[in-house]
Order: sequence, then C-alpha cells, then structure tokens
Amino acid sequence: MTDGEMLGHIPRVAAHIEQAEADLRSWVQELRRRGVTWARIGEALGITRQSAWERFSGEE
Repeated sequence: MTDGEMLGHIPRVAAHIEQAEADLRSWVQELRRRGVTWARIGEALGITRQSAWERFSGEE
C-alpha cells in the first residue's frame, strides 16, 4: 500500500474508532443504569475501577 493509500484510509479508520467509542460509552451507561459497579466494568475492560470511572463517568 502506498503512503497516499494509507493516508486515504485514516479518516475511515478514525470514524470506526469514534463509532466504537460511542458504542462502548452506551454499553457502559446501560450497565451503570442497571447498577453494575465500576469495579466490574473496569474488570471487563482490563482496567481499574478508577480508570473506568475516569473514562466513562463524565465527572471530573
């Protein structure tokens, strides 16, 4: 693949990443609505409870 072809793919790859992130956030929001703990969500993602909270809670 040429440099130009690779550069042409970047926007499509980025769009997939953005969609996957939006989907993941929706799943996490639903799990939280169901009362699933940050610890369990973090475990499923292979990250700590704190990291899950920081990434998905929307709080600072």
